[in-house]
Amino acid sequence: MVSPELLRRYPQFAGVGHETLRKLAMLAEERVIPAGTTLFREWEVANHLYLILKGAVSIRFAVGREEPRSVDAIEAGDLAVWSALVEPYRTTGSGVATQETRMLAFEASRLRELCREDPRLGYNLMTEVIKALTSRLDGIRVQLAVADPAAA
Repeated sequence: MVSPELLRRYPQFAGVGHETLRKLAMLAEERVIPAGTTLFREWEVANHLYLILKGAVSIRFAVGREEPRSVDAIEAGDLAVWSALVEPYRTTGSGVATQETRMLAFEASRLRELCREDPRLGYNLMTEVIKALTSRLDGIRVQLAVADPAAA
């Protein structure tokens, strides 16, 4: 469990009532991940949603038989494994800590239940998911342009 006051600092939890923050805090587990550690791999079941507190994670996609390409970097304040909130609850990329990273892990099924109980929380988290998806799409667009100079 973490302090509800810690959660209050992040926009994902803005406007969420004290009782919901308390329940979220009870769900949260703080983790420290060494640099170079793979946090999740493509197509794994997304059992946790992560909030990055400090550090950075490279989001990578495999393209055919090539080495995975980095399409985005997430940092303090960003969510990782947004797919924990969206069916079919499988990761769409891999995440590798590019430096020591401190994060909060929220157990996905319990978090989804809390979102159903408190629509404000669900709205806030889905807004952040859309921002993450937009960033990933921009990263993919750049990778496609690099792979095919004619597309740029």
